[in-house]
Amino acid sequence: MRGIIRYLPPLGWVLIITILLNGCTKSTTTENPRPISIEEINALKLESSPDLHALQRALGYSIEYYKRLPADQRFQYGSVEYSPKEMIASHQYFLKILDLPAVERLERLQQDFLWFESLNEKNQAFFTGYYEPLLKGSLNESDKFPVPLYGVPSDLVTVNLSNFDEKYGNGILRGKIVDQKFVKYDDRDEISYQNSLRGRAIPLAWVTNDIELFFLQIQGSGVIQLPNKDLYRVNYADQNGHPYRAIGKILLAEIPREKMSLKALKEYLYAHPERVQEILNYNPSYTFFRHIPGDGPLGNIEVPLTPERSIAMDYRLVPKGGLVFYETNLPSEISPSKELLQRFAVVQDTGGAIRGHGRTDIFWGRGTPAEKIAGPMKENGRIFLLVARKEVLNAESEISTKVAKW
Repeated sequence: MRGIIRYLPPLGWVLIITILLNGCTKSTTTENPRPISIEEINALKLESSPDLHALQRALGYSIEYYKRLPADQRFQYGSVEYSPKEMIASHQYFLKILDLPAVERLERLQQDFLWFESLNEKNQAFFTGYYEPLLKGSLNESDKFPVPLYGVPSDLVTVNLSNFDEKYGNGILRGKIVDQKFVKYDDRDEISYQNSLRGRAIPLAWVTNDIELFFLQIQGSGVIQLPNKDLYRVNYADQNGHPYRAIGKILLAEIPREKMSLKALKEYLYAHPERVQEILNYNPSYTFFRHIPGDGPLGNIEVPLTPERSIAMDYRLVPKGGLVFYETNLPSEISPSKELLQRFAVVQDTGGAIRGHGRTDIFWGRGTPAEKIAGPMKENGRIFLLVARKEVLNAESEISTKVAKW
């Protein structure tokens, strides 16, 4: 074989190289998200009795979000663009058909909406869960609560690279100015174990230890129960610009992959205090918070999240505030039979680990009950983006105009 290849004429080399390149090149013709047909929609087991109250509340929050946006902002669904006004109309139309009998509702969902399936590299979706932690703390430092929960430091500088040149896209850099130079911001080790922010950032509250703070930062929001039993809600405000690295990767020898969960990680850290600093520092990313006096937690579109009806997806790829339908299974730790979970929901959040199509994080609520579901949630499934067809919205608008004239 070596002799044959060695003495191939030039045309033979061209042919072999072409074959090799074609064989190694992955097809990029499949659209993502992928438009699906009415027949495929009909094969889905859509919710027969939606929880209207929770779903209506979540959709209402998205409508509030769209009302705040400039009229020229656009949301992409396949080749079709929607304005904030059209997104509002789509949500309102969806709410309207939810009141219809099941058969008629399904017919309208099939015919009046565009459906797109968001797929990961395995041609499916992957689901995890998150929740709003409830932890004890204080607004004042003490021996019981020695770990600061910082607000955004005044010297944290955010640079949008698109302001300099379009070739940089929408890249964001975070750092600080030192001797008139823009440099990296302090990492987790410097902040947590070298107290580098003392005097540079204001603590919003104080919590019991670095472990509790770390898991609060992973969730991005939480409620602190103060000594007088009052609740103090905090929400993600910014981060130090360092990449997020999952600490589970360095504990695979200690925690089997199939048993890896937030609960397992936390239990391991508490059982091995001598390794806490080493393990937590593997993730140099550090979250800063803000106090939220009202309802929450807030997602990245600044609206309160609704359990099971608010999800996080990649904001760079999926329209913010948009309607979805997902189907996956509850984790076996919660449902031994792995009960099928099917819900209409709204994209109202994002996350550092939520990247790419087909990647979804379901919000489960506050406290221990929500944590028990969110922690072990690592399930495959399917997720679909849907929006009312333009012609349907135009027809609805004409009907409304005629009714108003009457």
